[in-house]
Amino acid sequence: MDLKLQAVRAFIEQGDDFLLTTHVNSDADGLGACMALARLLRGLGKRADIGLPDPPAEQCYFLAGWPDVHHYTDLDLSGYSSAIIVDCPSLDRIGPVRENLPTGLRILNIDHHHGNDNFGEINLAEDISSTCELVYHLVSGLGYEIDAAMATQLYTGIIFDTGSFRFSLTKPSTFAVAGALVQLGVQLDDIANHVFGNKSFDSVKQLGLAIDSIQLHLADRVAVLHLDREGMQAGDPDEIVNYGLMVKGVEVAVLLKEQEPQRYRVSLRSRDTVDVSEVARLFGGGGHSRASGLRLEGEASEITKKILAEIGRYLA
Repeated sequence: MDLKLQAVRAFIEQGDDFLLTTHVNSDADGLGACMALARLLRGLGKRADIGLPDPPAEQCYFLAGWPDVHHYTDLDLSGYSSAIIVDCPSLDRIGPVRENLPTGLRILNIDHHHGNDNFGEINLAEDISSTCELVYHLVSGLGYEIDAAMATQLYTGIIFDTGSFRFSLTKPSTFAVAGALVQLGVQLDDIANHVFGNKSFDSVKQLGLAIDSIQLHLADRVAVLHLDREGMQAGDPDEIVNYGLMVKGVEVAVLLKEQEPQRYRVSLRSRDTVDVSEVARLFGGGGHSRASGLRLEGEASEITKKILAEIGRYLA
């Protein structure tokens, strides 16, 4: 694993004011990595602020440093000389933050997605379980201390992005890192409860609506779920799409989430046959081979038809 340790050390030592951010619709992996790195930088006497392109992932509210997570508009971005951008295969994934970055900003890019654009001055892009696992290797490789709070931030991102160690990018190194973090004081049951088992009444009802909407297509190998605007009142869930894969014989699950009239976010999940990141990229989206997303406008039926047509090419 090429972590460019000396280059990263110089990047950190030469900077004083750091902006940390991650992709739109942040999740526990991107946000956990930001929070851990911000904790590290502050411990070194640096100014480190987290500025996100939209509201933060709520499953991280229990982590140390949560009150210091901001929307980017709450910060004066012109005041930063360095930025660390995590969990983003391309700079476009930080959404409106990109348009407001100051000229000459130095960027450290830390990501675990396949096909990273290498948009930073320094690029750490490894095909491993999660960005939080990569941050662990980086911080420990540099010899910096990981305390219990940082360990909890990193472990939270790892279990989120691996689906509690179920997804295919989970490797022996992932378990080794998780074990090391547990030894540093991570409370396994507490984190799992916060991330996976602490749903509001409305979000549990939302799950029922999504499950009730399931339809099977392409010889019952694709499950499509749909939440209209009313169904989205409880929030924007990514994990609900996984319920489509619970149906025996289903290879790909698709969840349409209506954000505004005829404007949808679409989540894609797959088992082994289809690389859904390739499908997502055809529509301007992206992500992992087994978990990706995109945005489309139009009627739900037409969007479904377009996506099914592309998925069908891989299932033929």
